Amino acid sequence: MKNKLKFTYIIIRNTLILFLILEIGLGIFYNYHDESGIDTNTEKIIASGIYGDLDPNIVKEIFRELRQQDMEWKPYVHYGFKEMLGKQNTIYKNGIRKTVNLSIKDSTTALKIFCFGGSTMYSSGARDAYTIPSELSKLIHSSFPDKNIEITNFGCHGYTRGMENIQLQLELTKNNIPDIVVFYDGVNEVISAHQNNVAGLPTNSYNRKKEFKIGHDYKKRIRLMVNSSNLNRMYTTLRLKIKTNSPYRKMEVRSNSLATSIASTYAGYIKISKSLESNYDFKVFNFLQPVIYSKKELSKAEEDQAKHHEYYKNLYHLSYKSIREDSILVADSTFTDISTAFNNFNETIYFDFCHTGEKGNEIVAQQIFNQIKLEIAKQ
Repeated sequence: MKNKLKFTYIIIRNTLILFLILEIGLGIFYNYHDESGIDTNTEKIIASGIYGDLDPNIVKEIFRELRQQDMEWKPYVHYGFKEMLGKQNTIYKNGIRKTVNLSIKDSTTALKIFCFGGSTMYSSGARDAYTIPSELSKLIHSSFPDKNIEITNFGCHGYTRGMENIQLQLELTKNNIPDIVVFYDGVNEVISAHQNNVAGLPTNSYNRKKEFKIGHDYKKRIRLMVNSSNLNRMYTTLRLKIKTNSPYRKMEVRSNSLATSIASTYAGYIKISKSLESNYDFKVFNFLQPVIYSKKELSKAEEDQAKHHEYYKNLYHLSYKSIREDSILVADSTFTDISTAFNNFNETIYFDFCHTGEKGNEIVAQQIFNQIKLEIAKQ
């Protein structure tokens, strides 16, 4: 009996040691794989010509800093940026990305423009001086050199329109009242609906559900530990590769009902922000952002990206069609569809299915400026 127990103990001990060695080894491998993958992918982006004559080392620096960004828990919105003082990506202690404000003369009396959105408003892939808000600042300064204006970039990776409404309300409760509010959305509304199979929730809500009360449930702790392990990552990748010939989970064709729900929920959030307009005396502008599927002429690099992310295409087409046809949005003068903003450009604008290079940010900023310039002139 003693020998049998000893043998069982040795088997369990050696198995655990083997799993520990594999976990550590895979951790080292994935760390190297992920870090080297940044530069490999960036090389392809540089080769596409999207950054023109910009020093390739600067482009690599932009994307390395994106990889290094970290988040922290924040009430009501789930998460927000930690401070990051990068060379190309500057995020202040309050989680706000740096905007080059050319028109600001006195912050206490400045006309305030708040810009809300996801990673596209944050302007992933751009230097601080070439984000959408920074490009907007250049246009405003050129047309209204004597105006005292401060633009704030509230954009954050994965944020949806509902989360942005909460961001705005949190600023209002602090008596930080804007004069103009710009919302730039569409991408994350579709992604979050796909993830959660219901419209209007924050992105990655299913993860927050798994983590809820984890401190009081040892089974959840064990499950989370297993699911976040390097061994599980290897298993999942191999299973998907064998099953679908891809390391990524394919997105099934979705129904019109989900697309309609995305549109109506998006319209509902717009109504909420409009209800705040009169009470706080600011003007709201809503923009439906472009995605690669809405660009008329794709470059070779963009064709490759569109094909790589083709599993999103169906739901984007259905959702954007529903948004354009929504009766509330059709009648809303604050809503502007700029999803075809790049239709007159044959060159590479996107480096993935939704993020653009700095040229794309400049074009989007011009579209936004065209809509808000009359409001600025009145202020």
